[in-house]
Amino acid sequence: MIEILFNKLYNVRKNNRVNDYKGGDFMKEYVIQNKVKQFIENYQQIKKLKGSWSMGMIQYSCALSLAMRNQDVNIEKIEKNMEIIKNNTGIFSNFRGYSMYYIATLLSTKDNAESEFKEIMDIFQLLKEKRFWNDAYLPFVAITLYENKDKIDIDNCINNMKYVYDFMKKHHPFLTSSDDYCRIALISINSRNLDEDLEYIEECYEKLSKNGFYKSNNLQSLSQIMCFDKERNDESINKIVRLKNLLDKEKCKIDSYAYPIIGAIALLDCSEDIVVNQIKNVSNKLKEVKGFGDWSLGKYNRNMISGAIVSLAYADYLKEKSNIDVISNNIILDIIIAIEIACMIAVISTSSASSTASN
Repeated sequence: MIEILFNKLYNVRKNNRVNDYKGGDFMKEYVIQNKVKQFIENYQQIKKLKGSWSMGMIQYSCALSLAMRNQDVNIEKIEKNMEIIKNNTGIFSNFRGYSMYYIATLLSTKDNAESEFKEIMDIFQLLKEKRFWNDAYLPFVAITLYENKDKIDIDNCINNMKYVYDFMKKHHPFLTSSDDYCRIALISINSRNLDEDLEYIEECYEKLSKNGFYKSNNLQSLSQIMCFDKERNDESINKIVRLKNLLDKEKCKIDSYAYPIIGAIALLDCSEDIVVNQIKNVSNKLKEVKGFGDWSLGKYNRNMISGAIVSLAYADYLKEKSNIDVISNNIILDIIIAIEIACMIAVISTSSASSTASN
């Protein structure tokens, strides 16, 4: 039924290039358009929240997070969750401000928001006890661990996080900081051999630095995403380089703070030319919508979100394929989380920078 519907949709496209796509590509395009529609609708609903004027870039992150989960905005639930957060935290808590809107949005997808928020707070306290720096990033680390609580031992995972952080701090003392916490959590949650994975991350960092990527915190973030690379060969590195160059060539540049998005795309089974064209098309479509233009969202942020939407659509499509193996499915789920974290951290960094500049 979906195949028939999609063929009808595609046949009316102005360019009429039906023969350029195979059946699977029809379906991916269909999923992409649905994801874009849901993201736009979520953003427009998020703007109706009390205090949404103060959310800044977090509005887009909240809308994307819900679209990632195929969820629509429930304003009543989100506003109720904001009260739960306020009632359980102090006025200067890092669970307030930008974090509060995102966490309240995430909790709106849960059955018992109050008890689940208290569990997140318990994990947050454990992280502080292990001397993780209490700043704007730490609540999101607690959320990441909570979302994966069924497949990890929280205490062991936090200890592994310390090990990973110390390794990275040793190799990159001026780059490693609290903005790496969420990705470090993902590595600790999913790694089967920390030493091997950390060595591969370092290998990716060095190889990419010799192929057009400047040594920086953004490159370190991209290298961390490569922990999920199932192939672990030079082709993975080459694909990242080709994707970056193609995006630049098509004037759809993804700025360095969003490099992890390029890494996530490279890990998915996709044609580079097609996926870059899809990202460009999504960005152009979003640009026509109020709130997504160059003055409001900005070109580079829009390209980052477009890259996230397309890669999430691919991941959704691959996840639903009946012939996918368990290992590949788990990796795809990890990539989906990594995409969300990449956007979230980029948004927090952008929001924090804007806040600092205005003070």
